[in-house]
Amino acid sequence: MIYAMSDIHGCLDALKEKMKLVDLSGKNRIIFLGDYIGYGPKSGQVLKFLFDIQKKHGADKVIILKGNHEDMLLRWIDEFSDRKRSLDDGLSFDLWLKNDSEVGYNTFKTLVTKEQLNELSAFEKKASFSEINKKAAKMLIETNGELIDWLRSLDIFYATDTQIFVHAGVDEEAEDFWEWGTSEETFLWKYPASEGYFYKTVIAGHIGTSGLAGDDDFHDIYHDGESHYFIDGTVNNGGKLLLLGYDETSEKYYQIEENEKILI
Repeated sequence: MIYAMSDIHGCLDALKEKMKLVDLSGKNRIIFLGDYIGYGPKSGQVLKFLFDIQKKHGADKVIILKGNHEDMLLRWIDEFSDRKRSLDDGLSFDLWLKNDSEVGYNTFKTLVTKEQLNELSAFEKKASFSEINKKAAKMLIETNGELIDWLRSLDIFYATDTQIFVHAGVDEEAEDFWEWGTSEETFLWKYPASEGYFYKTVIAGHIGTSGLAGDDDFHDIYHDGESHYFIDGTVNNGGKLLLLGYDETSEKYYQIEENEKILI
């Protein structure tokens, strides 16, 4: 069985509950498709949970991919630390840390100590916005260096002979050259979603299934009837964390719930 989960967004309790349904014995494995941080209350704890289970079971059993929210965090660190990289797309992430940002500040405050948070709060009264961000980035590196290095190392897709697991999507116009024809931005940020036939099955998160289904109350796995399965159930916004299961013997896909496997 191949399991897949995506868009946890700091919802640690939901993650722990779903992991009770995952069997990693034998050749079974699970693929996480990104967006572990952001809106929910426990982003840092989600990252540490995933880091620990991958360390426990191995990277061949627990495959963890990068999402656009991890990309935003790393870009912000790069923009305001001594470890700058070239941001050739011209995007600026200096708003990531603003207190009214569910994406940034909710994540940041779960990755630093209470003392660091108080120190930064005092520093804010006398420093520029840029200086505040530089200090905050330095705090994250000092406190979570190993975790940040791990995030940098994450792959942006996982492929089998018949499937592509990815956070957002691939450039399907590139057809069987998708691996080389897809930009990192597309892998992590693709919008809108592709539907219809592709020569491989694409399993993605990123876009809430309620939006794809055109129904605000729909939070189940969305299958377009052809080559695409979407598994972002908007758990952070009244939805639920979805767990997809693929039976490699029968080649069938399931939505796995506590007491049943629902054939998709």
